[in-house]
Amino acid sequence: MHMVICASEAPANGLPNGSLGDDASYALRASAQHPSTTMTGDWGGTRLYLRNKGIDLAGAWTNETAGNVTGGDRHTAAQTNQLAAIMDIDAEKLLKWKGASFNFTFTTRWGSNLITRAGLYTLQQPQEVWGRGQTSRLTQLWYNQKLGDHVSFKIGRLPTGADFDNVPCLTMVNYFCGATTGNMDGNRWLNWPVSTWGGLVKYNDPRWYFLAGAYEQNARNLDNKFFLGYVHGATGVLLPFETGLRIHLGSHHYPGVYRIGGWVNTANAPDILLAANGQPAVTGGLAMLERGSSHGGYLWFQQQLTGTFSEKPGQDAVVQQGLTAYVTFTMVDKETSPVSSQVTGSLRYLGLPWRRHDALTLAFGTNHVNSRLATLDWYQAGRKGPRRDSEFAIETDYTLQITPWVYIEPNIQFWVNPGGYTQREMVTVIGMKTGLTF
Repeated sequence: MHMVICASEAPANGLPNGSLGDDASYALRASAQHPSTTMTGDWGGTRLYLRNKGIDLAGAWTNETAGNVTGGDRHTAAQTNQLAAIMDIDAEKLLKWKGASFNFTFTTRWGSNLITRAGLYTLQQPQEVWGRGQTSRLTQLWYNQKLGDHVSFKIGRLPTGADFDNVPCLTMVNYFCGATTGNMDGNRWLNWPVSTWGGLVKYNDPRWYFLAGAYEQNARNLDNKFFLGYVHGATGVLLPFETGLRIHLGSHHYPGVYRIGGWVNTANAPDILLAANGQPAVTGGLAMLERGSSHGGYLWFQQQLTGTFSEKPGQDAVVQQGLTAYVTFTMVDKETSPVSSQVTGSLRYLGLPWRRHDALTLAFGTNHVNSRLATLDWYQAGRKGPRRDSEFAIETDYTLQITPWVYIEPNIQFWVNPGGYTQREMVTVIGMKTGLTF
């Protein structure tokens, strides 16, 4: 029994992949506000006119091409694409509606998956932008309302990972891109480009924040087509929560963000090991035991170590130049999830001496196959051979910012114990990520 855990990814953008801020469209909105950083410019003044009225339009294309030179069932290559279009509306400018904003995001994906073509058996994707069907989707449709200086709420069609466990997309491997919970447990926690009906409330102070939300649990959200969203078929509610601290360390006051979060899902989920009779599902024929709920938690740290930065009150600091460290630790429900925990660590240096807008990233991650699933696989294999254990992924990535609106990211990936199979050959992948902002 082999499962690819990852099924969803973070969005594309045409800028270097630094901190994404409060939601997935942050970088695209920033580029739209500065037409010189987009390929299509100011559209003869139309873009500036719309922005002054409260309407920001942005778009991006991402291509990820990868080929394995070692490991897998065969050596081959695959390429996949994403096109994203975003409209942000400042209702205070457009409608004199104080503190209100709206967002519409449309995405479409097409291409092929290296895991399938090469038979890699990895737990997560070498191409983070592949997943959730090669189709068009309504990714975001929400209304956000500020209530004074500190409190806000958001409701509509939302990817859970746009606000909770929102990890910046540092590389092409899915370990280091997007909400880790959604990458590990994607049937219950939906990352970009999939959305669900939901809402959240946020308290935001310059030094700390807290947010809590509720999202519909409905398997029909994963249907492979574009739609506004079903209003029936829900089986439960996902209830995430998160708090974070914004701190400054050392004599240079380097900024850091330290988050802790968790979630409870009220929907029933099948046990990963036990059949309905309470015994390991060795022979099949019986439905799996239904569990009444599931839960998990995560930690996420980002700390700048050298260089310069900029910041605004109530927002995460933006690294302008220097070395930044990222660490994640995620646990998901051991009774119902095929993996149980994941740890990642990354170092990213932005603003290299020879090219001040380029970046170099080194990232390491490990995913631990749920020991209960490993036990079931072992039973089904006749109690022969080693049990599945942990997978390890390493990636080094160079971001070459060719112009303000286009970048390429050549990378090399090493996958040790792909799929948690210790007997499988190490997979080596050569990749290229290309991003363009319109």
